Amino acid sequence: MKRLSKFIKFAVITVLSFLILSLIAVYAFVIKRPAAVQEMADAKPYKWNKISLGPEAVSSDGSEYHLLSKKGTSRNWIIFFSGGGASWDESSAAHPIKILNFLTGREAGNYFADIPFYLLNLLDGLTATDNPENPFKDWNVAYIPYSTGDFHVGKRTAEYTKDDGSTFTMHYNGQSNVQDSLNWIYAQADKPEKLLIAGESAGGFGSAFWAGKIAEHYKDAEIYQYSDSSFLYSGKWPEIIGKEWQADFAQVFGFAPEADLIGSAYKGNGSRLPDNAVLLQSYSLYDEVLISFQNRINDQEGPLNAELIADWSRQMRGSVKSLADTLPNYYYYLTDYGLNKKTGMTGHTFATRDVFYKAEEDGIRLLDWLNDAINKNNRYSVGSRFLDES
Repeated sequence: MKRLSKFIKFAVITVLSFLILSLIAVYAFVIKRPAAVQEMADAKPYKWNKISLGPEAVSSDGSEYHLLSKKGTSRNWIIFFSGGGASWDESSAAHPIKILNFLTGREAGNYFADIPFYLLNLLDGLTATDNPENPFKDWNVAYIPYSTGDFHVGKRTAEYTKDDGSTFTMHYNGQSNVQDSLNWIYAQADKPEKLLIAGESAGGFGSAFWAGKIAEHYKDAEIYQYSDSSFLYSGKWPEIIGKEWQADFAQVFGFAPEADLIGSAYKGNGSRLPDNAVLLQSYSLYDEVLISFQNRINDQEGPLNAELIADWSRQMRGSVKSLADTLPNYYYYLTDYGLNKKTGMTGHTFATRDVFYKAEEDGIRLLDWLNDAINKNNRYSVGSRFLDES
């Protein structure tokens, strides 16, 4: 009886804890909701807005896709591409990110199959207009969500089978979603003085891919392209982009994808963007999320170890060094800020997290590095000593 009583108490406590955590999570995630606005002129300053884009704009699960925007008081604009994982084959597509996975401690998943209802509660950093430290707080923001698993470039509808034998439809619809978003942005953003085309993680790839097309529309603007935490090396990229996502990539974006995918995009932008365009990258030196994704994409099974961590970091730093040696207007920020000595890894992304205001290397905050480059005409790289390490 005592054992049964203890088991019942444990079960009750576990269930109550789960319910409390769930309620806290739901409360935290629903306190911010965007207003439905179709014209920037009708928007209130510094408030998030939701822009419907029509029936052709859909997430990977077929649900409605929309754009988010925030009206500032300056002529400058940020076009920001959201991150959120990837789907590179049938198996990865069958495991999207679900909030229940987080609450139950299971594997998070590979990508967002729809736009998370709690997305706005995750946004901080350079999108935070209520932070007086933010040098971009008065800029207009167009935030392009990511819910297609295809780095914002796919053009395929695929029929897949799950592990349990059931079927589902995967909409690699990133290219159409971005183009519809850009059509709205072009109608609202008239002659910006400065234009920051940015993104983090998967969105860092998207911002680099689309920068050339966006720059063509804004020939008189100062162009800055910034990718945060976007390095995944794989010989599979040409096949994934060409066959899995069917992106017509070279024809649409003007360069061929390579194993160093972000490196090929930056080299492409070196010739596609105006001569005075500024190219920027930031990296966490041992990024735990990117290392995990790269290993899975490359079919490397088993837990992460020191060798795998070092390999990814070496490849990333080699890419940065190659770009720094070949591109005249390229600047980087490398840091081991937040290094977990137990795991040997660092965190993932800076741009829309509160760590944007905290991360520091060589006495220079990432926030100040980006502000100097874009607002103060003072451009330099940070963390160059890491490039010399083996």
